[in-house]
Amino acid sequence: MEAKEILANYVLQYLKENDIIGLGTGRTIRKLIEVLSKEEGIKRGSIFLASSIDSELELSKNGFKVISLFSGLRPSIYIDSFDVLTNTGVMIKGGGGALFREKLLTYFSKYKIFIGEESKFKKNVKALEVPIEVVNVSVNYVMRELENIGYEVKYREGSGKIGPIISDNGNIILDVIVKTEELCEFDKNVKKIPGVIETGVFCKELYNKIILADNNGRIEEIEPNK
Repeated sequence: MEAKEILANYVLQYLKENDIIGLGTGRTIRKLIEVLSKEEGIKRGSIFLASSIDSELELSKNGFKVISLFSGLRPSIYIDSFDVLTNTGVMIKGGGGALFREKLLTYFSKYKIFIGEESKFKKNVKALEVPIEVVNVSVNYVMRELENIGYEVKYREGSGKIGPIISDNGNIILDVIVKTEELCEFDKNVKKIPGVIETGVFCKELYNKIILADNNGRIEEIEPNK
């Protein structure tokens, strides 16, 4: 059994008593939706909010009750994956371009758990690529400002279209190289630049638990305050 499926089955125990569930995006969350589709009790008794159009479509396709983020409902629990976990407990998210909605649901959920393969835990990385979501009209101003400060920055481009990737909110995604020890400081300071909406940096105060797994079935739980 691969790590994604191990994680999906393991995290079920946290979902069974929750009636408003928030879900993130990505391949790990797709696997979780697949596993959840076999749990009739959760399917019948819970309402779902999702951080991306992709996850909303997957949930709807599998018969779940999905409501819009415009509802303003606060999930009792939020489950998401991550792209990178550093040895200081900081996560990088946004590989799927849904970082703003992911952080929105993370912040407003009562309890938040992030799941990922052990291979995403990077112990000795000096710098990482951090996504930021930027209002379209501001993109060249923001890029020049970041370059003037000393950052390496580029548009994120996809394989299905020419030009920058557009987020679910209609904004542009930029990727910035940031020193690992400066991630949380970067997250705080870069949002002072007009046009920057959000970053993919998730510092320890944003989550309650991280669950790691490998393909051999080994599971590790990490809590930031322990």
